Amino acid sequence: MKTELSDSTADPPFPFRLLHAGWGIASEAPCRFEHVDYEYVTVEYVVQGRGLLESDGRRFECGADSVYFLHRRSNHRYWTVPEAPWHKLFFIVDGPLADLLVGGYRLDRVYAVPGVPQLRRYFEEMRELGYGGPAIDRRAAVIFHEFAEACAGTLREAAESVRPEIAGLKRALDGSIDRRFRLEPFCEAAGYSPAHMIRHFRLAFGCPPYEYLMRRRIEAAQRLLTYSRKSVKEIAEMLRFSDQYYFSGCFKARVGSSPSRYRRRSR
Repeated sequence: MKTELSDSTADPPFPFRLLHAGWGIASEAPCRFEHVDYEYVTVEYVVQGRGLLESDGRRFECGADSVYFLHRRSNHRYWTVPEAPWHKLFFIVDGPLADLLVGGYRLDRVYAVPGVPQLRRYFEEMRELGYGGPAIDRRAAVIFHEFAEACAGTLREAAESVRPEIAGLKRALDGSIDRRFRLEPFCEAAGYSPAHMIRHFRLAFGCPPYEYLMRRRIEAAQRLLTYSRKSVKEIAEMLRFSDQYYFSGCFKARVGSSPSRYRRRSR
């Protein structure tokens, strides 16, 4: 009597796939891309140039030697600035193992990591793999695991290295999105000079304190424009801009469109 084996005995597919890895140049600025409920996991490394990423209601500037994530199920858009087009390395992966590694290393809420030239080699290694076959997918999974571990380690070291007074300044800025903030009185109370605070804040977070606060206010404005019925003038007043015209100028400089146009597009 002959017994046939069922399909259930076949080896299951490897839970990680390298879909694409390569080099890209955003030669036609602003070269905008937009995805809703994104299907894959994409990570990009900026070799040179500058651009902007908006993902899940947050906004990030991405310059040379920065890495940014396009997470599965995210809603995002990203584009280069006209005067400095992006030159990038990237890889696109899929599969439950990719999700497990992203979540296990707590990278699922990480969107952009500035100043990480040490991570470039993982993108180069992915690009050199080529395509096709389980052997390449297995090697790509190892590289992705090493990348995730290195990225998480870099973030952990950065968090541990933030001076206590700078961490306090960040908390104060985060709590001042809809209230006035003055750096000089804060520095005096903390016992440090403004120059000291600005220098170390920039080292820790990639921008000076007032620019950080401005970005947080613009992020809040984006949410209000999308989900509330408040007028542009009301949003400007709520977020402590001197008037709606100054608010509109700051918003357009960082987002690339006026508040009114952003609201129409978002809805």
